[in-house]
This record gives sequence, structure tokens and C-alpha cells, in this order.
Amino acid sequence: MNKKRILGAALALFTAMSMSAATYTFKIAKPIEDMKLQIHWCTSGEKSELEVQNGVATLSKNDFTAQYVRVYYGRAFAMNLYLEPDKDLTVDCNAEAREFNCTGAAATINNYLIKSPFAVLDFNAAAKEEVDFIKSSDSVYNANLALLKKANLPAYFAKKEQQRLLFKSYAMFPMYMSYHPYLKKMDSYTPTALYTNKLKEVAIIDGNCLEYAEYGDFIMNAVFCQAFQGGDRSKELMAFMDANVKDAKVKSYITNAYAYDVVSSSGLDGKDELIAYFHKNVSDPKLVDKFDKVCKQWEGLKAGCISPSFTATDINGKMVSLSSLKGKYVYIDVWATWCGPCRGELPYMTKLEEQYAGKDIHFVSLSCDSNKSAWEKRIQKGDMKGIQLHLGTNSDFMQKYIINGIPRFILLDREGKIIKADAPRPSDPKTVQLFEQLLGK
Repeated sequence: MNKKRILGAALALFTAMSMSAATYTFKIAKPIEDMKLQIHWCTSGEKSELEVQNGVATLSKNDFTAQYVRVYYGRAFAMNLYLEPDKDLTVDCNAEAREFNCTGAAATINNYLIKSPFAVLDFNAAAKEEVDFIKSSDSVYNANLALLKKANLPAYFAKKEQQRLLFKSYAMFPMYMSYHPYLKKMDSYTPTALYTNKLKEVAIIDGNCLEYAEYGDFIMNAVFCQAFQGGDRSKELMAFMDANVKDAKVKSYITNAYAYDVVSSSGLDGKDELIAYFHKNVSDPKLVDKFDKVCKQWEGLKAGCISPSFTATDINGKMVSLSSLKGKYVYIDVWATWCGPCRGELPYMTKLEEQYAGKDIHFVSLSCDSNKSAWEKRIQKGDMKGIQLHLGTNSDFMQKYIINGIPRFILLDREGKIIKADAPRPSDPKTVQLFEQLLGK
């Protein structure tokens, strides 16, 4: 065989080897009907959704660099794994027994990831004074590094893992600035240089670190706690980012997360500067498209637009529609019995209803409880006033109003047009001021 044939055969063999995909198999005990398994790829940002058939989900893939992934199966379990394109992996998952085990070529690293008793810092540790809190944080990191050393893993992975453990171990560190005064019942708290210097030490601004699932939330919290000073949060964040965050990837990541959350939850009013800042710093076509879509959706929820409608049932089974409430202002509370913040607003809602009884305004509480009986039991106590209705979870009304979190309050005029799609809560003094302004006309 001549040299050209040998070279050609070797090249063909190499190509065939490089094209062969690794297989990742997930065996799930007691699978949930119609529940899909999701894999979030930390480096690429890609998401894979796998069908689970007879308790087994399988993915074959070779077109990626080795990376951490986050695996989710509904609320049953979530886990970190490290997948490599040339190493098969099988994961046995028994969420009920909290037993997980890996086999295959990639088993050693991944058993370390899913079985290690990683140390974490308890929320109450933030009550400690700065010196002791920093020592506790350092101890958590050192304990996790000891686990890594004991596992004796390949050097290429251990180097990455050491950095991931930094962000995992210090996850609560940025939260100290808000948790400490809360736990100590302090009116105000200003951290010393001891704390701020340590925060700068661990809060590395490096877009390459986004390959670790823990880094995203960590660096956002680190930036937020330094940027927010009690004024206009969006302006404070933009100013801080321009002055201190030079890495384009990190800047894009934080800008996208913050701007999308703010706009999707509270709309476009007063957000022109933030929207422009988003488009200046975020260029990923998928992220831009997602953001533009939610902005467009909010365009239809501006003041003066006709409100999306609803039809819901009262405690007696009678159907009540939004159109039947025309002629008066309508203040809507979207809530659920299981929601703590929702329950916290109920006394203030009752006070408002009593204060404006007989006035030109309807108070409507729309329950999005999936468990209708829980709502019925709450209403049957008889202490809730106003118009009490059950809307349920899969509501077109909630989707059109982009309600991703509750409680949510909406204010409409007498003709069913939107005054505020994200109105102030009953506990906010601005609500009474707004009502007085409207009803005084």
C-alpha cells in the first residue's frame, strides 16, 4: 500500500472517529406523564428537549465542545453534569429516593458532580459580622476544594471545576449587603472596605466564566449590590456597568437579564433609555428577537388601549365577564391562595374596598389557582370583599397581560380601557392617590 493510500485511509478513519457521536442516556424511575427532560448547555446557550419513553431519554451529539450542562426534569430533579463529545454517559435517576448514579466513559467526573456533598452557606450566616461572614464563606470554598482534591479528577476538568466552585461557594456573598441589615433589623448598613475588597476579589468580570451555570446569577447579584444605591435602579445599573463592566459578554448577559425582566414584568412606560441600552449592548439575534417580541406585546397594553377580556366563575358558579363591569373603574388583583405576597396584600385590599364602598369603582380579585377547591375554601370564610372570581391557570387574559408573577394589579377606566397594566399594589400609598385623582374628576 503506497503512502497516499495509507494517508487517505488514516484520514478517513480519523474523520469517521470524529463524526461518531457520544450517547447520553437518562433512565428515570417513575417517569411523569408527558414530562420532557431538558438539557441547558452552559457554554453554547443551547437547550435540548428530550422525549421520555418508557422512562428513558436519549441524546446522541458530537457537534460541541466539552462543557457543563444543567439537566432538568420538571420539578422532580435538577443536576449539573459535564458532557464531552467523545464519552458516553448513562444516568440512573430515582428522584423519589434521591438516588442518582452514572455509568459509562464519563461516569467518574459526573458521579463527582451529582454525589459530592458540596458545602453551602446558610442564609442565616448573613447575620454574622463581616469578619466572621467572610471566614465562613472562605471555609465553604475550602471545604469544596477539598472534595475536588479527594476526587482526584483529570487535570483538564479539575482546573475548570476549581473556578466553578468559587462561584458556587460564594453564591451568597453579594447578598450580604441586603441580608445582613434585614436579619439584624438595621435601618441602614454600609459595608466596610474589608467586605467590598473581598467582593471585588471573588466577583471576576470575565465572559468566559459564563460557561459555569453558577456564574450568571453570582455576577449579576455582585453587580446589582454595588450598583443599586436607592435611586432609579435602571439608571444606576447602566451607569455602574459603563464604568466598571468592560467585558462585552458579561455586559450583554446582565443587560439582557435585567432589561427583559423589567420590561416583561412592568411594561414600557419610562423604559425608553433602558430599551436603547439593551439594543446597544445585546447583539445575539435570539435574545434581541425575544426582547423585541415582549416589547411589541406590551405596546398593546399601553394606557388607552382596550383591555384584553376575561370570563370567570364566582363562588356560585355564575360566569362573570369583564364587559359586564363597564361603567365603573375596575381595579383587578390577579392572585392565588398559595402565594405569600398575594396573601400579604389582602388586608390592604379589604381596607381599600371598605374605603371606596359605593364609589365608582369595582374591586375584582381573579384567582389563578389550579386547585379550585383551595380557592373556594378561602372565599367561603367570608372575609374577602369585592368581586371574587376563579380564572384558573391557562388563561388567555394572563398571557395577554404577560403575567409571569403574582400578585399583579391592573387598573381600567369606565370603558374598559387600560389606565395601568401594572398598577401599584393596595399597600402602596400611590394607589389611594391614583383613586382620588380618578374619582375626583
